[in-house]
Amino acid sequence: MGSMGAIVFLPREDDTPSLMLQDILFDPACTWLSAALERAGVERFLVVCHGDDQAAAEACFPAGTQFVTEGAGDAAGRLSAFLSDLEGSVLVFTRPVFLDDQGAGRLTGRFGEGLPRGEDAGAYTMDAQALRSAMEEGGDFLTAVRAQGSAFGVTPGAYKGLLPLDRSTPVWDSAQYFARHASVERLCGELSTAPVRFIDKEQAYIGPRVKVGGGTVILPGTILRGETIIGAGCEIGPNTMIRDCVIGNRVTVNASQLNESTVDDGTTVGPFAYVRPNCHVGKDVKVGDFVELKNSTIGDGTKISHLTYVGDTDAGSHINFGCGTVTVNYDGTAKFRTTIGDNAFIGCNTNLVAPVKIGDGAYTAAGSTVTEDVPADSLCIARSPQTIKVQWAAKRRRAKGKK
Repeated sequence: MGSMGAIVFLPREDDTPSLMLQDILFDPACTWLSAALERAGVERFLVVCHGDDQAAAEACFPAGTQFVTEGAGDAAGRLSAFLSDLEGSVLVFTRPVFLDDQGAGRLTGRFGEGLPRGEDAGAYTMDAQALRSAMEEGGDFLTAVRAQGSAFGVTPGAYKGLLPLDRSTPVWDSAQYFARHASVERLCGELSTAPVRFIDKEQAYIGPRVKVGGGTVILPGTILRGETIIGAGCEIGPNTMIRDCVIGNRVTVNASQLNESTVDDGTTVGPFAYVRPNCHVGKDVKVGDFVELKNSTIGDGTKISHLTYVGDTDAGSHINFGCGTVTVNYDGTAKFRTTIGDNAFIGCNTNLVAPVKIGDGAYTAAGSTVTEDVPADSLCIARSPQTIKVQWAAKRRRAKGKK
């Protein structure tokens, strides 16, 4: 079989953005479509859209996708050129649809069965060169598609992997229901030897481009979004949201939110941790309860057990962060970085006022506010000396007439 392509129209109604750019769960309908088609073997895409929709559409399709402005004078020529480069079938979508892996498999012939019969949904499959020849004979593109193509038929009440979209609430409710179940079934079916396990399939919400490794357990209330990749043997959830992250093997994420970051093998996150964008958390790290990370690198084996903010920080390996540590990274105008060396010990309630460096193996005493660099293997005590006034409280009570 030669290379397979898809031509996707993103039609507008009443000068509003195409329905294909509206979110189903967390991703536009055309992201669900392109992801399913890629998994089904489609290698090349051409998208016909309004000029104002192109920027949003570009984020939904793979690199190398060609875009043609709707109504452009060279549209027919570019469609013909796209078809001439294909050796196999071409799929054409003329109307807004939700498409999942089941529907993509039917259209591409992966399942070895014909297309469902029913009402024409605006999705067709045909020989690319036959369509190009029909166009070169002077035929209108859409007329040629309907003449040359086999249509995906839909029947009310019988979902076969494709749902025509309109702006009605029941249709979008149905699309979200089908999307949620399609992602769960996809992940359950991709790995036969060590499949992904869902404790409750009705309480998992997973985007079309998410990948999950074998043997991972998904607990209720888990949301996986964007380009997230989860490794093998992980435990994710309950009540966890991960967006655009790369998570290693044997990682536990419990009741936490992670965004645009990387977490390496064997690390535990949560409960109630918040990992903001641009973090790289190393292997066998503990990110505990009520810990927030932002734009930071955390070395292997470091422990940040609870109630700590680490922002704009380069932290080495095997560091212990005491409860209540804060990297003071913002002076109201600019952000500054903190650097902490390997094997350092940061005492409870330490404020590290950036820019500041803590050397390898250094200690900070509990309650310190550190404003200057601390050399390696040194102890920093940056707090007021303790003063004890004997019997002060008793004298105060007597002065006020209290026992």
